[in-house]
Amino acid sequence: MRTLAAVRKAPSAARLLRGTRGFTLAEVLIATAFIMVAFGSVGIGFLRGTSSVETGRQQTTAIYLAEQRLEQIKAWSLSTVTTQGFSSVAAGAACCRNEGYNTIADYGNYRRTVTVTSNGSTTKVLLVSVFYFPVNPSGGNAGNERRVDVSTLITNR
Repeated sequence: MRTLAAVRKAPSAARLLRGTRGFTLAEVLIATAFIMVAFGSVGIGFLRGTSSVETGRQQTTAIYLAEQRLEQIKAWSLSTVTTQGFSSVAAGAACCRNEGYNTIADYGNYRRTVTVTSNGSTTKVLLVSVFYFPVNPSGGNAGNERRVDVSTLITNR
């Protein structure tokens, strides 16, 4: 059993806090500045990451559109319809027309050009170029027009 003297010697909460001191204003301001720099760096990292994802998405879409056009031209060259076929594959022909901005269905921010080069009487080189303007994460145009080229070789059967 404790005696009355032992109970009186137990430190009170007021006595424990009396000897400690808090942070100074300068310490709080410096800590706040460090926290703001850290959060700012994280924010910039998110913006750059978002921009990189958008750039990748646009480039992937451009490659898809180029491959889509190549497949259409290859199907045209293999067709047995009288107005189609290998001999009708040429720059400016119905299968190889250039498409401007806002003319590709669901892809108004892209344009395509097709170049056909005869490589002898039985082969042709197809080059499809897709152009687009990169987009800022905050919206709007981010600079010069970018280009993706995809090519293939087709032969007459």
